[in-house]
Amino acid sequence: MTREITLEGKSSDPCFDFTIHQDGRVVPATFWNAWGGADGPAPVVLLQHGGPFHKRHERSDALAQTVVESTGAAVLLIDGPIHGHRRSDELGIMEMLAEFENHWRTNPGIDGMVTDWQIALDAVIGEGWADPDRVAWFGTSMGTAYGIPLCAVEPRIRAAAIGMWGTDWGQEDSLLGSARAMQTPALFQIKAEDEIFSTAGQRALFEALGSPNKCLHTFPGGHSLTAPGQMDELMAFLVDALTEKPKVAVDAD
Repeated sequence: MTREITLEGKSSDPCFDFTIHQDGRVVPATFWNAWGGADGPAPVVLLQHGGPFHKRHERSDALAQTVVESTGAAVLLIDGPIHGHRRSDELGIMEMLAEFENHWRTNPGIDGMVTDWQIALDAVIGEGWADPDRVAWFGTSMGTAYGIPLCAVEPRIRAAAIGMWGTDWGQEDSLLGSARAMQTPALFQIKAEDEIFSTAGQRALFEALGSPNKCLHTFPGGHSLTAPGQMDELMAFLVDALTEKPKVAVDAD
C-alpha cells in the first residue's frame, strides 16, 4: 500500500482540504481541527454531506463548525461519489439532488464509498490528527445510505447518528443487508412530513439495524428543515459516544 497526501494549506489550520492517493483511488477530503489544543490526537466525527451538496458547501461547512463547537471533536468529510472535486462542474441544489437520485438508483458505488471512507480514516489516524479509539459517524440522508454499509464493516466507529433515509430509492436488498450486519450503537431520526422518504421505508431500515443499542426518534417537519431539538439531540449523542460508552435512550418517537 502506498499512500500520498496532498495538503491545501497546513494541517494546523482550523480547516484544510487534502487529497489522498492510494491504491489507484483518489479521495478528496476536508479536515476540521478540534478546538482547544487537546493533548494527543483528537476524537473525530466522520461527517458525510447530503445528496445535493459537497464537502465544502456552505451547509457542510456550517454543520462541521457546529460539530466542532458542540462536541470538541475534529471533523472529517469526504466528497460523495459524484460530488465536489469528483466532478468538473457544480450544479444547483435541485439538479444535483436529481442527479444523485439517478446515481443511487442505477449505480450507487457503495463499495467505493466504503473504501474511500476507510482510506480517509486510516490517513487522519496515520498522520496523528485523530484518535483511533474515539471515532463516531454523523450522516443523515445520503450520509445514512453510505454510513450504514461503512459501519457494518468498520469496527473503529463507536456510534452512528443517522436517519432520514429509507428504502424508497431502491438498493433495498443491499442496504437492508448492511443494516442487519451493523452492530454500531445508533440514533436514527425521522422527519414526520418528509417529502422524499416515506415513514414506512425509514422504519424498515431502522428495524433492520442489527445493533442491540439503537433508538428511533421522529421530529416534525420536512426532509430539509431542522426541527427544534433535533440538532441538540444529535450533538449530545456524539458527545456521549466520544467520551464514554454510547448511551441510547428507549425509543420515543
